Formats: sequence, structure tokens, C-alpha cells
Amino acid sequence: MADVPEVDTMSPAELLAAGRRHLAVRDFHAATEALAKACEVLAKEHGDTADQCAESYLWYGKALLGLSREESGVLATGEPSSPNSDDDEDQNDDEEENEIKEETENADNEKKSEVSEPEKDGETKETEDPVSSTSTDKPGTTDTAQEPGTSNGETNDESAVDLDNEDDVDNLQLAWETLDLARSILSRRVEGGGGDGARALLAEVYLTLGEVALESETYDKAVLDMQSCLEIQKELYHSDDRLIAETHYQIGLANSLASNFEEAITHFKNAANILESRIKTLENPEAVANDSTIKEISKQNPFYTVQGEIKELKELLPEIQEKIQDMLDYKAETIKRVRETLCPANGASSHTNGAGPSSESKRASDISHLIKRKRKSSEGEQGGPAPKRMDT
Repeated sequence: MADVPEVDTMSPAELLAAGRRHLAVRDFHAATEALAKACEVLAKEHGDTADQCAESYLWYGKALLGLSREESGVLATGEPSSPNSDDDEDQNDDEEENEIKEETENADNEKKSEVSEPEKDGETKETEDPVSSTSTDKPGTTDTAQEPGTSNGETNDESAVDLDNEDDVDNLQLAWETLDLARSILSRRVEGGGGDGARALLAEVYLTLGEVALESETYDKAVLDMQSCLEIQKELYHSDDRLIAETHYQIGLANSLASNFEEAITHFKNAANILESRIKTLENPEAVANDSTIKEISKQNPFYTVQGEIKELKELLPEIQEKIQDMLDYKAETIKRVRETLCPANGASSHTNGAGPSSESKRASDISHLIKRKRKSSEGEQGGPAPKRMDT
């Protein structure tokens, strides 16, 4: 609440800077508040579709996407999602079972105590029960009058739940609408000769739109948006730039979720090859001295070192190789299941008893852990040490 008066008195540039700082530390509520105010002020000054609004729309869309992810994690598990969410879910299930057992035992004990009390009181308890039941059945009594109130209370509770669900949907939908507006503005600016700065922002908008599509499980749309981002990045950056590697990685994730295993493998391999090429460049002193990107990064980040980047890239490579192996395994399992379905006489019938087919089908179709790994790479500050990002 202390930020509210401060936000009201800040300029659009200050609001944008504050929102980006909040995003950097994953304070999505504060980021959304600051960036929403920036968009509002700029739209009033220049118009909703003015060039000045494009960057604020981009970052506001990012904040809304982060807020939607955060709220989805809270609603799904009762706490923000973490890299060990599978273990957390198992623990939560055990805890819920224990709570249910305890509640059942408590209820049984209460019933036993209620039964034992009349036995102790004898006829006194029997004479009291008709009186109490008669008083509650009279018209106009407090208990009878409370029935509509109880119904209203339940209705209010349901409406509150529905409102929460609508907020979740609205955040993701609003993120898409805001980003699409930024895309429209930046596309117009690029067509009018807006320069590399506008094209770089447009590429980032396409990438974020792809992430929104991933969250809404429209994987084919995610692939298309990310491919648009990749095309622009290839024109702007060196072939071994980490931004291009990250986009390949994200396209690989989208294809994996869409069960396009071949495409996923291709993009994961491209990401790995780019990072390996980048490592070779960084290990060459002459190439480092002539690399304008490194010079620019050093200006923006005083803590940047070449050796530090080399270390980060080498830590990322095993994760990508693991994704590639996952896709190869899923591809092999899918082919195996198809063959067993088409040719059951080849011994597939021996696996029809017990839990064999169901467990195999689950392994072949359930690739939710890919999402969690993806969340780990982009939102991994919760529940463990933050993994390195590919972007600089």
C-alpha cells in the first residue's frame, strides 16, 4: 500500500523503470500496478495506439503473464510452483489423507460422546429433545430464517470463486490483448522504417505472445509466434547470440507439448549448437575483443565477465541435452505403442494384463514435467536456486 501514492506521482518513464525492476525480482503485483499506470498515463497523453505506448504495453503484458502464472501455481498447489512440484504434490496428498482421517476420527468421537450423554442423563435428556426440536420447527424462528441466508452465503462464496477464476482468465486474456496491441504498433513502426530498436522490441513481443499461447495450451499458435520472433532475431543478431538460442529452446518446448517430437529435437539441437558456438567464441580472446555485443553487455552490467558467461553456458548445455533425450524417448515409446496397436500378435498381448499398458501410456503421453522444467528455467527462484537464463 505504501507504493500506491508513489505510483500516482511518478512520471511514465519512472513507472516503466519501476515496473521492470519489480519484474526482475518477480514481484508481479507491484510490476502490474506500476506498468498499468504507465500505460494509462501514456495513452491519455498520446492515444491508445501511439508509438510511445508500445514498450509499456510490452512490459505490462509480461507482468500480466507472470501474474497469471503465479496465480495458477497458487491455485494448483496451494503455494507458488516449484521445481520439485511433483514431490510437493505427493506430500500434499499424504497430508490431505491424514487430515481426512483425523477429521473422521474426530467426528466419530463426537458422535460417541453425543450418544453417551443421553445414556448418562436418562429421562432428563429425552424430555429436553422434544422441546428443542419443537422450538426449531416453529415458523419465524431464528433457525428457520437462516436457511435463505445460508443459501445466499453459499451463493456469495460461489460467486467469489467464480470471480477468482475470471481474474485468472482475465489476466492471461488481458496479457494477450496488451501484447497484440504492442505488436500492432511496433509492426507499423517497423514498416515505416523504425530501425533495429523497434524490430528488437517486436521480436520480444512475438516471443512473449508465444509464451501466452503456451499457457493457454494453444501450442501451434505458440510455435508460429515464436517462429516470427526467430526470423527477426536472425536478421538482428549474430548467429551465436544467446537470444537466438533461447528462442530455439522455447520453440522446442512448444513443439514437445504439441507432440511434434521431430521439430522439438531439431530446435533443441539448434539451441545446443548455438551455445557451443558461443562458448568457442568467448574462449577466443581476439573474437572477444571484436565482439560488439560483449562490449554492450559490459556497459549495461558492470558485474559481467566472459568467464562467468562461459560457466553459465556450460551449465545450460546438459539441461538441453536432457530435453533432447526426453524427446527421443517419447518418440521411441510412441512408435512402440503404434506398432503394438497395429500388430498385437507380436507379443503386445502379453502386456495387456495388470497396470502395464496404463503406466506405459502415461509415460508416453504425460510430458508435464517438461513444463515444470521450463518453469524452472524461467521462474525458478521459488523453491530452489534460480537457474541461469539463456538471454543476457
